[in-house]
Amino acid sequence: MFKHNYLLCIVLLLTLAIGCTKEQGNRKEDQSAQKSDDALIKLLVKEGYDRKDIVEFKDRYVVQGDIIFYKKDLEQRVAKVTTEQARSPYLVSPAYRHINVYLNAGSFSAVNLSGILDNVIAAYNAVGSGIQLSRVYSAAAANIQIVQNSGLQLGICGQSGFPLSTGQPFNTVYISEYTLTYYNLTSASQLTLLVAHELGHCVGLRHTNWQPSGESAAIPIPSTPSADGASVMNGGTCGNNWGGFSYYDQVALKALYPVTLGGPDRLNTNEQLLQGQVLRSTDGRFILIMQTDGNLVIYYYNVALWSSITAGNPNINRCVMQGDGNLVLYDTGNVAHWSSNTTTGIPGVLVMQSDGNLVIYQNGVGRWSSNTAGY
Repeated sequence: MFKHNYLLCIVLLLTLAIGCTKEQGNRKEDQSAQKSDDALIKLLVKEGYDRKDIVEFKDRYVVQGDIIFYKKDLEQRVAKVTTEQARSPYLVSPAYRHINVYLNAGSFSAVNLSGILDNVIAAYNAVGSGIQLSRVYSAAAANIQIVQNSGLQLGICGQSGFPLSTGQPFNTVYISEYTLTYYNLTSASQLTLLVAHELGHCVGLRHTNWQPSGESAAIPIPSTPSADGASVMNGGTCGNNWGGFSYYDQVALKALYPVTLGGPDRLNTNEQLLQGQVLRSTDGRFILIMQTDGNLVIYYYNVALWSSITAGNPNINRCVMQGDGNLVLYDTGNVAHWSSNTTTGIPGVLVMQSDGNLVIYQNGVGRWSSNTAGY
């Protein structure tokens, strides 16, 4: 009897121990998942989104009602962050800039987006940027699918997201027939604006009116203003009418996605870069441009990494890689306004590298750089 009770006690103790271990293990897993989620939310906040506008779902976060961030993609982005500086959202890489769009017409019953999509695709292609859209009739051939989703919160007309860390455009645009029919927002003009807006997110455009929307930070696009009332990308505009892409919408698309990705990656001895001309890294991610405002600037997609700090003087019209090894900015009167101070008498070559660094080499030795490597 004593033996039986003794064994019973051992079994009970083991059961309790195993139960505690499982409970502690589950608690650790929950804490680990919570830490992971916290890191993802911190990344979104760091990119300028207000914490109160971030809603969590099982596999994604939805920000400001219409922008989707997949947790899996955010986890990859967190793993790649190596500095404290915020990174801009990914853009569509050159390999995916011919984008196939598929309309899942069978998922819709109350609105017909077929003609709407054709018009939106034509409008994007008419901008003349490096992004070109085509309509396909198979989900398997599509980069982006447009589907009906009446499960969205009432008041949300559509949802999409930003390009993924793989360089692909965001793959789904959700449209809520429930909201559209409830508020009678079904005119062709209203639907055209909605589809154009959500596709804009898919290729990397944020809300133009991010400041009034409460976002604390955003990466500006070169040559565009901080506000544009006519922009297709203003948030909170569901129900407004389509008026075409604004002038600055078009500037933004062309700035993010130049028409061509070709061009030299270097200036050889005695060659020059004139206003509007660029050097482009061989992978297409970085450009050095002699701007019309007199500034020589390195851009990583839409983010300025370095400049000669000579903006505001449009008379500065050329950048010359001189035979004495010095890189110099001259104006129309042949007055020098900036130089690399690398006059050695040794001919040099200026290279826009694929790591983001701009380097002057003399006899194969790096003599000067912009110190922008690491991308």
